[in-house]
Amino acid sequence: MFKKMMIIATLIFAPLSLMAEEVVGKIQSISQSAKIIQYLNPKTKQVKVIKFNEDTTLVDAESFKDLTVNTKFKAEVNDDNLASSIKRILVKLPDELVIDTDELADLLESGEPVFVGDARPLAIYQQGHIPSAKATPSNKLEDNLDWLPKDKSQLVVFYCGGVTCPLSPKALKIAKAMGYTNVKAYVQGYPAWKAEVYPTHVNPKWLMQNLDKHHVILDVRTKPSSSVAGAVSLPSDQLLAMHQKMNQEKVAIGQRTIFNLRDKKAPIIIVADADDTDEAIEAYEILSFWKFKNVSILKGGLNQWAAENLPSGEVLNQLVYEKKQAKGAIDEKEFVKAAKQGTATIIDVRDSEELSHGRVKGSIHIPLAELDQNLAQIPKDSLVIFHCAGGSRASLAYTLLTNKGYTNVSFLNDSFADVAKDNGIELL
Repeated sequence: MFKKMMIIATLIFAPLSLMAEEVVGKIQSISQSAKIIQYLNPKTKQVKVIKFNEDTTLVDAESFKDLTVNTKFKAEVNDDNLASSIKRILVKLPDELVIDTDELADLLESGEPVFVGDARPLAIYQQGHIPSAKATPSNKLEDNLDWLPKDKSQLVVFYCGGVTCPLSPKALKIAKAMGYTNVKAYVQGYPAWKAEVYPTHVNPKWLMQNLDKHHVILDVRTKPSSSVAGAVSLPSDQLLAMHQKMNQEKVAIGQRTIFNLRDKKAPIIIVADADDTDEAIEAYEILSFWKFKNVSILKGGLNQWAAENLPSGEVLNQLVYEKKQAKGAIDEKEFVKAAKQGTATIIDVRDSEELSHGRVKGSIHIPLAELDQNLAQIPKDSLVIFHCAGGSRASLAYTLLTNKGYTNVSFLNDSFADVAKDNGIELL
């Protein structure tokens, strides 16, 4: 009894800084240099940040590089939001219920009968999916079993967003409960498929609803006379020549682009006569190698587009594209105005060694890792704009400050060097 009372007393009088809290979330972005994670709480839908350091223990992860976007995790954090441990919430299924990337690719290549179901939400499926996959969102599958093949002995494979995504196991469980006898989960999921540079598709009807300035439609045929409405021409042989030239000149992957397109997350839809032509596949592989993250091929190609009488027009020679800004991101023109006229406080959250590449006159330098120790330098009564090299750390800074009650903050979600160069911003 005495020992129990001592334990209770110890807990009651323990310093608050030592009390641990468990947080659960889905990673939205991570800075390995600043050691900060931005995550979405699945229950509250709030966006928050936690910190980690060399003493943070990893569970079910070999290194912090395994903590990628969309990873689900549990963490023990103190009142300073520093994690003592981070555990990836991995999907765990018996080996006989799991199929890997190469096995699935071989099955699709062979033409053997296999039903592939995408267990992610419909809106995510529409932005890019594995070829031949059908939309089978797990939260609606139980009420829509007609989505599945009538033959319950046919091989059915579900996938979702990777090794921590529970949606494909959930769909597998539903199908098995309904009597399907040959069901597997592709646990590695869509991220692994993309990482291996296997092609992905978008459906024509979805593209028809997104013929706007926020999507890049790339016709990779030679001398096309007409195409999907709004498509810009870049023949695959020309793209290959660019790729070979950049290889010879040893141009960094991150600097390789088309039409001066800075946004590596831009949705790019490749169109050719069919979705499996050499032109389409070659363009897809090159752009994926250049680290464009959201490249897909139009399912059925222009043959299916024409068969469905969808909008066509002349092929453009210049790209018209505007990045759809994330919450908190500032328009490029507003950033340029602030940099040139001093209409806002600009805070540079890059590391110290990066300042040699140039900084905005009058800006304040606070590395992201040191931001919450330097709040006194940040005004609350006027606009504050964060920037880094490419936007990810600036986004983290924005989240960190809004969680601390700042309401007049924004961030540049773009390449700082390119914005400065293109707009004549003088750098010190």
